Amino acid sequence: MNKKVKKIGKTAVCGALVLSMIVCNGSFVEAKKVSKQESVYVNAGADGSVSQITVSNWLKDSGAVSGQLEDKTNLTDIKNVKGNETFTQNGNSIRWDTSDKDIYYQGTASKDLPVSLNITYTLDGTEIKAEDLIGKSGKVEIKISYKNNSKTTKKINGKKVDIYTPFVMVTGMILENDKFSNVNIDNGRIINEGTNSIVVGVGLPGLADSLDLDKKYADDIKSEFTVTADVKDFSLGNTFTYGSPSLLDEFNIDELDDLNDLEEKLNDLTDAAAKLVDGSKTLSKGASAFADKMGDLKSSIKTYQKNGVKKITSGINTLSKNGPALKKGVKAYTDGADSLADGATAYVTGATQIADGNIALYEAVKNLPSQLTAFGTGLKNYTAAVDKMGTKENAAKMKNGARAVSDGVTTLNTTLASLEASYEKNEAALEALKPLKETSPEVKAALEGLEQLTAAQKATIAALKEGTGAESDLKKGAEALSTGVNTVMDGLSTLSGKSQELTGATAQLNKNIPVLVSNVKKLKDGSETLKKNNGTLKSGAKKLKKSSKKLNTSVKKLNKGMKTLQKGGKSLNKATTKLVNGVIKLEDASTTLDNGADKLYNNLNKFNNEGIEKLNNVYEEDVKEIMDRLDAVLSVGKEYKSYSGIGKNMDGEVKFIIETEAVENE
Repeated sequence: MNKKVKKIGKTAVCGALVLSMIVCNGSFVEAKKVSKQESVYVNAGADGSVSQITVSNWLKDSGAVSGQLEDKTNLTDIKNVKGNETFTQNGNSIRWDTSDKDIYYQGTASKDLPVSLNITYTLDGTEIKAEDLIGKSGKVEIKISYKNNSKTTKKINGKKVDIYTPFVMVTGMILENDKFSNVNIDNGRIINEGTNSIVVGVGLPGLADSLDLDKKYADDIKSEFTVTADVKDFSLGNTFTYGSPSLLDEFNIDELDDLNDLEEKLNDLTDAAAKLVDGSKTLSKGASAFADKMGDLKSSIKTYQKNGVKKITSGINTLSKNGPALKKGVKAYTDGADSLADGATAYVTGATQIADGNIALYEAVKNLPSQLTAFGTGLKNYTAAVDKMGTKENAAKMKNGARAVSDGVTTLNTTLASLEASYEKNEAALEALKPLKETSPEVKAALEGLEQLTAAQKATIAALKEGTGAESDLKKGAEALSTGVNTVMDGLSTLSGKSQELTGATAQLNKNIPVLVSNVKKLKDGSETLKKNNGTLKSGAKKLKKSSKKLNTSVKKLNKGMKTLQKGGKSLNKATTKLVNGVIKLEDASTTLDNGADKLYNNLNKFNNEGIEKLNNVYEEDVKEIMDRLDAVLSVGKEYKSYSGIGKNMDGEVKFIIETEAVENE
């Protein structure tokens, strides 16, 4: 169903509600405690069968409650639709943190409705399903029936009787004049505004049974209505039904004390009907002004189409055509940016290594000048000593001394051999003195000590002889020493000849090394500066690469969006053409609406004269017999405060809105 028809449908429902509330006096009573304002939204099939029930609740004045507010509900999938206040739920009990604000929440219901809706269709006298009626032509009847499923047992005059909740049900629908003609309704009103017929029907299901009225009166309080029409290529948009259990209570009939009060209330009703007639007259004047302004709207909408929409769609097409080129260019840029970022990262890594190497190099060479100076001094002393040691005189002395050591070892060995041979005589002498041991202990001790000393000396001389022999380590070492001294002294003589060259090279190094160190320091300082900037360069490379990736993704989305925008531009162009045509039709319809408003005024005037007066007569004829039942009806209406549940000590008010699906080709 298109938005235009749906909007008109909602307008029709509003009109139906106005019609159903003519008994309201518009007074307002300030709430003194929390009131639960409940709206039950029902999605139904074309036959009235329920498919989904959504309930919206407003806990009015709950913001004045400090702390938590307890409510009762049988809803599921509950969510706060207007604020951030939280809740906890335990079964049917729900507690809200009010935060000094009113609570608005919504949920899904599965409970049966108190009033069920049934819609049947007939074509040329034969009942037919709604979906089978699409596109058909002929004589069509649409019957809307309400069944009241909500009743309470009350005790009246000593007897228990069933009292139905006094629901007032109002259904509105829109019938296109191109398809529907000769439209009639048996319990409602029809407003033809030129293009469509707005049909509004009313039902009071269960009220006649609650009042136990005679058939002649019960027929005037219906729970259904029938719409008939001649149809060509049948289709029907959504219908909207409003239901409320409290509309009768607005009339304050429960305050009646006697027939005089009833007469006053009936006079109030008559006055309200007269005001409605006056209002329809004002509507007629407003419709005339509306028709006058439609010409200006028609002119403006054409200008909007020519100077606005066409330029916009042209610009969108140009933008969309250039989208691939933009995408290609951005791709090339981002590829280059990625390469640059990767190169910068590699450069930073290499530059860091070079900088670290230069810093380490400087640390290694910075002390070279002082070290070289110390080295030069030591080398000078060393070469002087070498020169002194390497003279021919020193060389001869060192060689002769080493040779003398070797020869001395040989001489010592020879002497030790002679000494060893002399001990044989000492042993013989000691042997001859042995008899003296018996002469005294002192002599014995002295001889034994002499024997031990002689044996120890003999052993020592034997060891020394062996240690200085031709094959001994001492002899070999002395000879090696003599050979080594000869080699060293020969080398010193050669080295002494090179001392001047070595000291000259050291002087040249002392001159060049400070220059080298200075240059390395400059290289080190530059490396440190470079290293400090490497972090910024590397960070920039990362950001560049990340940004290029985002840019590439964004351009893809932009290109896709431009294509969608191009399609939207085409749709806008088409929609604008339809809008222009619709405004032209609306301009024509405004004239018809003007005429229809006049007819509405005349029809409401007739409704006032015939309907209200008839209702007045019904009450006047038999009011005493129904007063008690009427009190019970109003009491039950007051008691029905909520469909989904209500907290203790809360006031409540509930209304039902039922929307049926359209009967048309998708």
